[in-house]
Amino acid sequence: MTLRGRLLAGLLSVTLVGLAALSVVSVLVLRGHMIDRTDASLAAAAKLSADRLNRASGVALVNSSPTYAVAVLNLTTNRGRLVSGDDKEASQVPAMLEALGAARLRALADTGKPFALSERLRAAASRMAVGNRVAVFAVPLDEVTDSISQLVVAELVTGAVLMVLLALLGRSLIGKGLAPLSRMATTARLVAEGGDLSARMPEGKSEAGHLGSVINVMLTRIQDAFAARWASEERVRRFAADASHELRNPLTTISGYAELYRQGAIPEDEVPQVMRRIEDEATRMTRLVSELLELARLDKGAPLTVEPVDLTGVAMDVVDDFTALNPEHPVTLSAPDKLVAVVDEVRMRQVLVNLLANVRAHTPPGTAASVRLEPPVVLEVSDDGPGMSPENAARAFDRFHHASAGDGNGSGLGLAIVQAIATAHGGQATLRSLPGQGTIVRVEIPDLAVR
Repeated sequence: MTLRGRLLAGLLSVTLVGLAALSVVSVLVLRGHMIDRTDASLAAAAKLSADRLNRASGVALVNSSPTYAVAVLNLTTNRGRLVSGDDKEASQVPAMLEALGAARLRALADTGKPFALSERLRAAASRMAVGNRVAVFAVPLDEVTDSISQLVVAELVTGAVLMVLLALLGRSLIGKGLAPLSRMATTARLVAEGGDLSARMPEGKSEAGHLGSVINVMLTRIQDAFAARWASEERVRRFAADASHELRNPLTTISGYAELYRQGAIPEDEVPQVMRRIEDEATRMTRLVSELLELARLDKGAPLTVEPVDLTGVAMDVVDDFTALNPEHPVTLSAPDKLVAVVDEVRMRQVLVNLLANVRAHTPPGTAASVRLEPPVVLEVSDDGPGMSPENAARAFDRFHHASAGDGNGSGLGLAIVQAIATAHGGQATLRSLPGQGTIVRVEIPDLAVR
């Protein structure tokens, strides 16, 4: 059975039980009320009948009383006599009194409480002043039975009509309430069969609407996860293609010179120069592979070797080394006397080396650079070189990105490694550059890393 059918059946079952209980209670209450009213009339009529029997003849009683039956039982002989009542069943009242017994009837007369003479008759007894006799006044319960029968019929008809109306209304309301579930099933089918992760469930304030909201959140996360996975796979494909391209150039150069040397096509006086070219390309390829491995370790989330490090001392060492090797690029250092932070010293040193190497590779001789350190942990390297276009600046941290097609001095991984190291420390690297206004690279590490 469907959920809709079970809900409707449950609703109708509960309603039917409730109506049945209400009907039983109403019948019992009505019967009790009518019996009480009949008993009150019986008690008064029984006393009146006894008084009349004491001072009037039976004929006078018959003519004046509207009773169903009036009978007298002699308590001494236990013999009954019908005084009033010409109905066929009224003639059986004396026999009923005799069957009831003189002792029982005497007790009932003494209490004055009405009693059931039979299923159809209700009676009341009263002691007579003359003789050892009891007068019994009996009335039928036809009025009570008829009223109850009419009530039962009315309740059955009303209950049947109510059940039909409730079935129609309940089916409509349950259908509307479960409609979101049907739409959810349709949406889920679209997602499962068509792979349409953009489909969304209907939402609302009901329980089904709340379920739809939760499923929509789940679908959004799944969609984002698939998008992130696709983007990651796309980056991996692009990275592999770029890496292959970058590695192919030095390999082609080395292979070409080796083939020329094998064929004897290189003059003896040019062999040293060719060997230097081969060594340069091998060094470039080694550096590229090392940088690729470093990026792979950072992407994998390799743990950092963090410890308290004086970044001012690290910056002074790197600046001194760079100035000694590149006197054509003067560098100034602006830093506090001591700036201690919990970082990976080797990688932070690599950040400075890469940033200054970019200054050397992408600015003409004579270009000045500056290194600035400030708390909490801000490392900034700037130059007054030619700067970069907004398009190149936006892609500066992309892997294998070169500012120009002819820029083959670098691997295109320097800034990517800087960004990866900053991210591994919980920070970030940003770049600002405009043509003719130089370039500023800023690396920030969270405050929690500072001591």
